[in-house]
Amino acid sequence: MRSVRRALGLALLAASLAATAGASVTAARAGASREGPFGWTYATYAPGLYGPDVPLDTLLQRAGIPLVNGRLAGARLLVIKSERRVELWVGDRMIKAYRAQLGQRPVGPKTRRGDKRTPEGTYVLCDLRSSKYHRGLWINYPNLDDAEAALRAGRIGRREHDAIAAALARGECPPSSTALGGLILIHGQQPALTAAQLEKHRRRPQRVPAPFEPGDAEPAAMREYLDWTNGCVSLFNPDVRELHALLPVGTPVTILARGTATPPAASPRREARRATAAAGGGS
Repeated sequence: MRSVRRALGLALLAASLAATAGASVTAARAGASREGPFGWTYATYAPGLYGPDVPLDTLLQRAGIPLVNGRLAGARLLVIKSERRVELWVGDRMIKAYRAQLGQRPVGPKTRRGDKRTPEGTYVLCDLRSSKYHRGLWINYPNLDDAEAALRAGRIGRREHDAIAAALARGECPPSSTALGGLILIHGQQPALTAAQLEKHRRRPQRVPAPFEPGDAEPAAMREYLDWTNGCVSLFNPDVRELHALLPVGTPVTILARGTATPPAASPRREARRATAAAGGGS
């Protein structure tokens, strides 16, 4: 059975990589997801709606947003499941949008262990410890709303509810041992994708541009990728790495079932050129 699952996973990976290489801009703009074989779904990424594909620290410097003790204070994350995206906001400004993949059953909120759904609600980052995937920004699912709804529905008992509430009150990640499940993270890319990229980079190490590392997929080159997690939010490795390096524990994370993507702002240079052209100037 394990060999069959592995073969299926490799076949799906190959199909995803082939589609990534050949997908047109028109296809990517048709929607934020599409159906694939065997009941899988694929996140699709419309060019122009993500990024800007510039290192986050560079964007913060351009915007004049300082770090506090090496971390980005006042930030919040918005995960829009229908759009397969994670947006980083500071104040009323969307700084950067990231390409995401969801759980293998992407529609609907997470309500129990093993349902392979990504939660929906208002959470915070409760830890930044490592995981079996590339980096890990831990989300405090189940939150108190999740626990109270489950208690009312009879999906957990009072003892489990109180254990969740006590951990949240201490500012800790809640226990993952209840019937609601847990261990929900924002983490890096699918290991099979990393292995495929590593093999490619071994053959042509000169094709690994800074600041990427061997095994990284280049986010801007990705047009689609399958929803593959057990309920977590997956980003490509370079993207999760920069969030992990700069966001503090306690950063708010809102996960919406549906929402409208906020396009990235034009770069300061592009805005300046537009202003010059509007004034009748030239360059």
